[in-house]
Amino acid sequence: MEELHRGTSERLIFFFQLSSVLLIWLFVIAITLWISRLIVLSLELNDAPGASVAISLVAIPVFMTLAGILTYVFVGLQRGKKKV
Repeated sequence: MEELHRGTSERLIFFFQLSSVLLIWLFVIAITLWISRLIVLSLELNDAPGASVAISLVAIPVFMTLAGILTYVFVGLQRGKKKV
């Protein structure tokens, strides 16, 4: 009975870990597309795209770094689990 419970809880933990990795990358893609759209829209409206460019220079690398760290930790946890 304990083995069944441990297997179920491990699958549930894996599901939540994988979900967090997928959602952060979806978030990064959405932010990148949104900021790109803001830059294009400002150019179409003959507005200054400076604010959108400044935000994109900071926000996109920050979110990509956070997503990369989360992915690195997830992969490391999976490799560590296989060695044990």
